[in-house]
Amino acid sequence: MQYQPGPYQAAAEVPAPADLAPGGAAPAGALGWFDRVRGLLVRTGLPAEPPVYDVLWRYVRDDDHDLSLAIDRAIAGDGLTISTVMALRETHLGQMSEAQVNQLIAEAQGQAEALGLRIQTGQTDLADYGRAIAVGGAKLAGPIDATGLAALLDQLGSATAAVQAANARLMTELDQAAAESRALADRLTQAERAAVTDALTGVMNRRGIMAALDKAQAEAEATGVPLALTVVDIDHFKRFNDRFGHAMGDDVLCFVARHLADRLGRDGGLVGRLGGEEFVGVMPGVTVQAAAGRIDRVRAELAGQVLRSAVDGSSMGRISFSAGVAEHRASQSGDELIARADSALYTAKRLGRDRVVPDRG
Repeated sequence: MQYQPGPYQAAAEVPAPADLAPGGAAPAGALGWFDRVRGLLVRTGLPAEPPVYDVLWRYVRDDDHDLSLAIDRAIAGDGLTISTVMALRETHLGQMSEAQVNQLIAEAQGQAEALGLRIQTGQTDLADYGRAIAVGGAKLAGPIDATGLAALLDQLGSATAAVQAANARLMTELDQAAAESRALADRLTQAERAAVTDALTGVMNRRGIMAALDKAQAEAEATGVPLALTVVDIDHFKRFNDRFGHAMGDDVLCFVARHLADRLGRDGGLVGRLGGEEFVGVMPGVTVQAAAGRIDRVRAELAGQVLRSAVDGSSMGRISFSAGVAEHRASQSGDELIARADSALYTAKRLGRDRVVPDRG
């Protein structure tokens, strides 16, 4: 089986200034990352606010290569503005802007108020009809001639027609309110999905997979069943990007993400992207040894495929990954479990890559 990505054009590389370029070893220790972010803030005039700092921190560390590429293009183009940063944050980190959240809240409140008014109007109409019936009943209880009876029946008929019209109007308005409510619920569902979905690959983002991991760990401790986790890193991905361009790199990230999600998902596993070329797989009900065997089969299947360009059919070689696997321990946090799997991953890298190493701790 061969994977042929769609037609692509290598993205133009936009060199960043040497002191601000993303990735690489942090100069002067860890404080070098702060210096790079500070340099960008000074150069662009962006405010030193948490959302902006978060995006720039990811950029200088090259935690997410497609985000880094987008920022490079913005810097080389019209410049990096606050609106551009917030748009990139929403697109690449799956986070809604405050304005979007406020808009959804305002719409929900508006629908609730409108529905309340509709119900209040319906209650008023019913109260009016009830009074008309009560008055008519009182009149019928006393002496009444044919003329008075005819007038009373006419009044009751008019009241009945009015309440029927009001009821029909209310039903129409309630149907409209229900349709508006469903539309808003769909938008909220889409917003919720976007908040936990990686914009590029379609698998869960870091926020989504961490929430899923927390839930899986709680279920594992409550039921006593095992839970395994794997951290997967595509081998030599930056070298592949340099040779074929970021567009092809994006295709590879999407392909690997879908490959992992399809294979692990068959047995109830979940896959998320931690950032860059690194993914996490959560495997409920599986021991570390069984999980290592499962992910190794996934690795072998991927490594056996030759990637070819859909443009000219030329071979782009094979894509492999290295993986570390760890099993959940009681009262262990998600970050601690990932750290153990990540340590096993680095062992796999040191041993030559294209292999799976279980946690021995």
